[in-house]
Amino acid sequence: MKRYYLLSIIALILFSCEEYEDYVVDTAGYTNVYFPKDVLPRSIVSGEGLTIKVGVYLGGVRTNTTERRVTFTLDNEVLNETSYTPLPSDYFTLSDPEEIVIPEGSFQGLVSIQFDSLKLAADTLLKDFHYALPFRITSAAGDSILTDHETTIIPLKLMNTFEGNFYQVGSVKEFLPGLNVLDTVYVYGDTLDGPKTPLRSLKSIMMDSVTVDGIGTRGGAGYFMKLKVNSEDNSVNVIADPSSIYQVEPNGKSTWNPVKRRFTLSYKYSFDGRNFEVEETLTFRNRVRDGIDEWRWDGFPGN
Repeated sequence: MKRYYLLSIIALILFSCEEYEDYVVDTAGYTNVYFPKDVLPRSIVSGEGLTIKVGVYLGGVRTNTTERRVTFTLDNEVLNETSYTPLPSDYFTLSDPEEIVIPEGSFQGLVSIQFDSLKLAADTLLKDFHYALPFRITSAAGDSILTDHETTIIPLKLMNTFEGNFYQVGSVKEFLPGLNVLDTVYVYGDTLDGPKTPLRSLKSIMMDSVTVDGIGTRGGAGYFMKLKVNSEDNSVNVIADPSSIYQVEPNGKSTWNPVKRRFTLSYKYSFDGRNFEVEETLTFRNRVRDGIDEWRWDGFPGN
């Protein structure tokens, strides 16, 4: 039984390899260049370079033995009959405004896009995928342009480096009504990724601010606050959210550690005649960017 099972696996692997090679080797005798997707949403992350790359691909060969040059243009007509608006030309700079090079030995060529931080910071439309960059391949010396893959739309959204899911560890002190006398201390969270450690979701507001879906031990609908990071010294302003049941205010110094990717917060609030003081840390766990789940163990500083 085991022998037959092993032979079946070998046969499947051989069959799969043949099918794959028939696909990647251009049996018609020509090579082509193309964009891999018609629409490819991308998030620009403030505090992490404000740069993305867009690529063209080469098909039809097992190995690429020569450098290939592909010319392109930004063609706003590609956005006709879509909901996207062309990103203003003064918001970005291309590493090369006309040409993408596929190096020898590679199947991909890239162009870098550097964004202007001041323009992005002032435009609230970048909170959603409102703008887009429309690329069109115009020529590819010595190669064909793959039909129906000569264009791509890159919708763009701004997110800041503070966005993501964070481990929450801290304590809440509750004081007796009308008195500055400690009544109860609530402790939450233990070790990072521990089973009793809550998670808080931080969402970008602008380049320096996020909203937090929880206050102390309370999370979910009705409990929100905002954090604003000051780039000069990484101090943090704790700001009340008018939609929240609890209205927070600072209670000492709060900070952001960009290496450990951790907020250290000190704030307070009053509710139902009682005063509460919170000391907590929010430590980055993961974020989802452009459909990719990025975890703190996958290359983030301070890991």
